Amino acid sequence: MATQIETGVKPMNQAERGLDVLTLGDLVVDFIVAVDHFPIRPGEHQVSGMQTLEAGGACNLLIAAARIGLRSGALARLRDDVYGRFLMDVLRDEGVDVRGVDCRPEWHTTVALALVAPNGEHVFIGGGTGYADPGIPEAWRKMIGNSRTLYVEGYAFTDLSVKMVLDALAWAGKTDTQIIFDPGPVFEPVPADIIERTVAASQAILLTDEEAGELTGILDPEGAADAILKRGPDLVVIKQGAQGCLIRTPSELHQVPGFVVDAKDPIGAGDSFAAGIIFGMLNGLSPEQSGRLANAIGAATASKIGAGRNVARKEEVLALLDAERDRELLERLVGQL
Repeated sequence: MATQIETGVKPMNQAERGLDVLTLGDLVVDFIVAVDHFPIRPGEHQVSGMQTLEAGGACNLLIAAARIGLRSGALARLRDDVYGRFLMDVLRDEGVDVRGVDCRPEWHTTVALALVAPNGEHVFIGGGTGYADPGIPEAWRKMIGNSRTLYVEGYAFTDLSVKMVLDALAWAGKTDTQIIFDPGPVFEPVPADIIERTVAASQAILLTDEEAGELTGILDPEGAADAILKRGPDLVVIKQGAQGCLIRTPSELHQVPGFVVDAKDPIGAGDSFAAGIIFGMLNGLSPEQSGRLANAIGAATASKIGAGRNVARKEEVLALLDAERDRELLERLVGQL
C-alpha cells in the first residue's frame, strides 16, 4: 500500500466528496503547428498547412474526464492574460471546476510550441518558471479534501514548485485522497529522491515503457512494473501507444491490446488515457476493463490532430468498444445498452 501519513485531520467520506479528479498545475496553451517533416534545419523553409491554439497539459485529462462523466477540477496558477483567460474559458465550457485556478498579472501562463509531422512525430518547446511558495494555499487544501483523487504530472514540479507539490501530496495523504502520478518525461529537472517520494505516496502510477525503464533501470516492462509496485503503489499502468497498455496490481497482470484507428497525432492521447484509468478506479471496474476504456479514449484522441477540445468524446469511445465483450463497461458509461 502507498505511504500514509498520520494526522489529526478527519478525512471526508468518499461518497461525500464533490469532485472525482483534481489536477495539480500544468495547465498549458499549445500552439500547434503542422510541419512537413523532421528534422527542421536552419535555412530550410516549410509551409505549414495548420496553426492553432489549443488547451494542453492537464487540460487534456480534465476535458476527457468530464466527457465520460467524471466531476473534474483543477488547481493551478495562470497569468491574467489572453492565454490564461483562453484556458479558463475552455475549461468552463467543458464543465470543469476552475474555482482552484488563480489568475494574477504577476504569474505566468505556459505556452508551448507543438510541432507535429504527418506521421505523428512531434516536438514540444516551452515550459513554466515555477514559484517560491513554501506550500499550497488553504483554498487548495479544501479542494483536495473534497476530491476522490489527485492527479499529479511530473510537469507540476516545474510549473509550480517541488515544495508546493510535496505539500499537496502530504495533504492528500492526510485526507485519504487517492494520488495518481504520471511522472512524464521530466525526470532530470526533478531530484531522484523527490520522484521516489512521490511514487511511494501514490496509489497509482502511469508511465510509458521508456519512462518505466528510466525510473527503474529495467527495460522489460513486466519487470519494471513489478519493481515500481514494490515501491508503494497499488496499481502500475505502462502506456504502450497503439499496442495498448500493461497493467500490474499486487495480484494481477494484464496486457491489454490497443484499438486500431487511423492515428493522426499522439498529443494528448496519454493524458486522456488517464481519464479511463481513473474512471475504472472510481467505478469498480476490473484492471482489464479500466485498461480497455483507457485504450479506447487514447485511441479516439490520437485519431484527431491536437488535444484539448479535440480529445475523445464519449460517443467516439463507445463506438470503439464491443457490445458483447465490453457490456459491463458500456453499462457503466451509459447506464444501459
